[in-house]
Amino acid sequence: MKRENRGFWPLLLVLLLCLGVGVGVLAARMQLSGTEVTTEPTAVIVTPEPTEEPLPVILPEDCGHPAFENGVCVLCGYVCEHPFHSTEGECLRCGEKVVHHYVHALCSCGRIPDYHESLLPDRFYEPCEEAGTILSWSFETTDWSRQMPVTMKVGFYLPYGYDPGQKYNVLVLMHGLRTTEESWLGLPLPLENDREIQMRWIYDRMIAEKIIDPLIIVSASQYLYRGEDFYKSKYEQMAYELQNVILPYTVENFSTWAEDSSPEAISAAREHFALGGNSWGSYFTYDTGMCQSLPYFSRFLCFSGDANTGWIVEQLESPALRDYSVDLYYAAAGDYDVALKGEQSVFYTVVPLVERLVDGENAFFHVCQGGHDWATWSIEIYNALQLVF
Repeated sequence: MKRENRGFWPLLLVLLLCLGVGVGVLAARMQLSGTEVTTEPTAVIVTPEPTEEPLPVILPEDCGHPAFENGVCVLCGYVCEHPFHSTEGECLRCGEKVVHHYVHALCSCGRIPDYHESLLPDRFYEPCEEAGTILSWSFETTDWSRQMPVTMKVGFYLPYGYDPGQKYNVLVLMHGLRTTEESWLGLPLPLENDREIQMRWIYDRMIAEKIIDPLIIVSASQYLYRGEDFYKSKYEQMAYELQNVILPYTVENFSTWAEDSSPEAISAAREHFALGGNSWGSYFTYDTGMCQSLPYFSRFLCFSGDANTGWIVEQLESPALRDYSVDLYYAAAGDYDVALKGEQSVFYTVVPLVERLVDGENAFFHVCQGGHDWATWSIEIYNALQLVF
């Protein structure tokens, strides 16, 4: 019987497997030695986005206010309302320049007004880069004494950066003889040594340097124009036009402290309305203002004028006006002013006879170097503007 070779076939299978592995290794080595190299794809690692942690809430009372920009803390957003400031006018918290507000001629920081006795520094008699806007307006009326149609002219000064969303104090100024409603605004006026000034330069500079808060100035003419002719307005008519036309128009067209143009609303805001004038305009301030318009104004500036002292005292002490405060009465003239004695006489007669006027508290008389001219009135409007609001 023929014997089968049972070990041959397993041995052959092992040899074939070894030969296959050797061929595979040789092929792999040949591929690695060639020009093309294939790599396995790398895994993509996804990094999750970092989640923002909420910033800690810093309350004003917990913040040391390390730095302010335009009066706003850069850390917590607190708005500095300048509760305390140095006598140099810098806020002790945020460092901003702050306007001094004088009550009884004394600021809360202890500073007294910067009164000038002679001409202001030259920069106040030069144009300012931050210039306000001058507007003009006129309205038709009737001359009461002549019963003829006439025109009344009014000018307005709006401060640089005027914002209708902000409330402004209002100063009404009246001019003297041989000048117009433009005199207190942009009309070139003689100063000295052939120099000319515009009064608005003083307002511009005082506001820019934060000597005073921005305000609206209204310059009303006391002349009633008819063609080329003009006539002096009567005190009674001027008071009527002031109360019923000029003030309502101002409130309706500009942003003031009065809620509306009604007499009641203007009267409720009277502490934010002042009246003043020079020379003949000072007469009108006493007559049309103190005596006839006290419910609408609480502050008065009288430069180089005169008045009927008896009537002023009678009106201020009358039952109709006795309860209305006079928050400021500032009178002034030049030391060689032809109206010095007249203005002094009015002040030192009226103040002792009216109980609510106290010299050195809400009533002030000042004498500067000058005559009956715009050099004097440029000095005194600077002095008075520091006190008026």
